[in-house]
Amino acid sequence: MIVTNKDLLEKARVGGYAVPAFNVDNLESVLGVLRAAENTGRPVIIQTIPRTLKYGGVPAYSALVRALYKGNPDISIHLDHGGDLAICSACIDAGYTSVMIDGSALAFDDNVELTKKAVQLAHPRGVSVEGELGTIGGKEETESVVRYTEVAEAEEFVARTGVDSLAIGVGTAHGVYKGVPHIAVDRIEEIAAKVDVPLVLHGASGLSDDVVRACIRAGISKINFATQLRQAFTQGLKEGLAANPDAFDPKVYLPQAIERVREAAETIILLCNKDA
Repeated sequence: MIVTNKDLLEKARVGGYAVPAFNVDNLESVLGVLRAAENTGRPVIIQTIPRTLKYGGVPAYSALVRALYKGNPDISIHLDHGGDLAICSACIDAGYTSVMIDGSALAFDDNVELTKKAVQLAHPRGVSVEGELGTIGGKEETESVVRYTEVAEAEEFVARTGVDSLAIGVGTAHGVYKGVPHIAVDRIEEIAAKVDVPLVLHGASGLSDDVVRACIRAGISKINFATQLRQAFTQGLKEGLAANPDAFDPKVYLPQAIERVREAAETIILLCNKDA
């Protein structure tokens, strides 16, 4: 079934595993992720950022996922890093089952108010909401400096907003890491002990398997992967073109890109479910 993030993450939180959330950009990446989910039988979250939606149009991606999905395992369709209520509303209208409202660059009280409005918009429509507190390094929609999430603020934020999950800043970054990242696993444990919603880790592409597993054991229930899939797609595309230098039909050289995305997604799914 196509369900909400809340449905998937509450089970993950109890089960001690994480649901991987894959940023998709096109038909090939959607196909690769869905095939990986089917092969492993484990739930996934398929998500898009506003920049992707601007590129292809808001209704296109939800329609694409729904057209290709075969009914098993459970998945959700999620907006990643929604910057305002308008994009959240557009995604809900288009059939997204979960949205993220990212007010992390705002002052605490302003972030609370924006996130609360997103919850009031989404919950009556049966859509779950992810908020963010603290900041994630690197560039996704905006450039930001890493700021760790404070435990007391996380507790207050969840209580005041009614969010279904919370993305926290613990040292991760979007994009390609420069050097070895230092992740505050102890901060994850401290926050997990104080809040009653699943926690989300952004910027996981490039983290070691050991670090990912440590974050899950500490209390992370959703982990975002974007760069790793884009790298896999690009590698597969290059391989397909190299193997078929005279081809001009995309259906000849793009299957290798689908396969590389499938392989990457399958490896990530198994990692996130290692202790399930």
